[in-house]
Amino acid sequence: MVNALRYVKGYVEFCARGGFPERFLNLCKINGLSLWNVENDGVKVKACTTSAEFENINIPAQNSGMEIEVLKTRGVAYFVKRHKWRCGAVFGLVAAVWMVWFMSGFIWEVEIVEEGGVNVESFTDALFDLGVKSGARKSSVDILKVQNELLKMFPELSWVSVNIFGGKAQVEYIPAKDAREIVDESNPTNIVAEKSGEVVLIEGYCGTNAVKEGAYVAEGTLLISGVTVNSDGSEKLVHARGKVFARTKNKIEVKREPLGKQLVVSETDVRYTLKLFNLLIPIGFEIAGDMLWESEISLEGNSVELPVGVIRTDGITLQEQETELSEDEVLLLNLTECVKLKREEYADAEIESIDFKEERDSTSQQLVMTVLCVEDIATEVPIAVEEN
Repeated sequence: MVNALRYVKGYVEFCARGGFPERFLNLCKINGLSLWNVENDGVKVKACTTSAEFENINIPAQNSGMEIEVLKTRGVAYFVKRHKWRCGAVFGLVAAVWMVWFMSGFIWEVEIVEEGGVNVESFTDALFDLGVKSGARKSSVDILKVQNELLKMFPELSWVSVNIFGGKAQVEYIPAKDAREIVDESNPTNIVAEKSGEVVLIEGYCGTNAVKEGAYVAEGTLLISGVTVNSDGSEKLVHARGKVFARTKNKIEVKREPLGKQLVVSETDVRYTLKLFNLLIPIGFEIAGDMLWESEISLEGNSVELPVGVIRTDGITLQEQETELSEDEVLLLNLTECVKLKREEYADAEIESIDFKEERDSTSQQLVMTVLCVEDIATEVPIAVEEN
């Protein structure tokens, strides 16, 4: 402890020679100067004293005929004195440490883990309104309140969790499962074929199967009857339920003329915006166009996205022009449209094969897509009951 205090105050290691060592030591004691680590060989004296007391060491030295030589200076005071020209670096280091500590108290990135079933834009806006945003003080975010408010604002959610790790706020949620549709079992129905096909599998839940697997049925054919026979031979009408999977052959036709009005890019523009925390500084004039999109490049530190970066906004202006497409361009557009329609109409079907056939005439090109798939062709049809 004593050595630590001496180091903080600063001390000097010196050598006194050329006179009377014993007289020098006695005069130091009389003048109240404290010495330690004293070495006296009768010719010279080596010792240590504090920096403040060293300033008065010349009085006993002169009275005893000794010459003082400084060997070493130690301690915080001398360190600061030797490096006083580096005060800017020291200040910068202290400022950097303080800045890191201060910045660690803010949220710099908001991550949404699950996005299914919820409008992401409105969900992000809701988080912003509740204070979960880039640049927000972590201590100002009431996590329980935010979670409860989100559940109130989005009834389609069943669970929400907000966690803050370092400078990142992570939001997790689970969409609520859709409630099963309540079926009125009191209304008797039959299940008929919605389209023609070869029956592959019958899953009858209620009613009497009217066809067998492997049978070919036409559109409107009765598949599952809503008429059931009781054990005593009497008949009863029920609400038939079930699925009937059949192999069907379907056609998708797309027709297009090579000559027509097409949207082409007539003008492009770019603007950059500096982002400093929540402050946006645009560089250049505002741009307009039929299509605008933004891409953001942010600085990252320790795998955390910092609120400093550049936002690039690209805009394009479209114009209708009378253009003539080549045969390959028309074929590509028709193919793209066929694939889009196939995905929309047969999303739940099991595709077995797809064939294409192109037909051309003097004015247009037509693409026919033949889709062979297995799908559920069952549809419910009410049974008309006459009231007595």
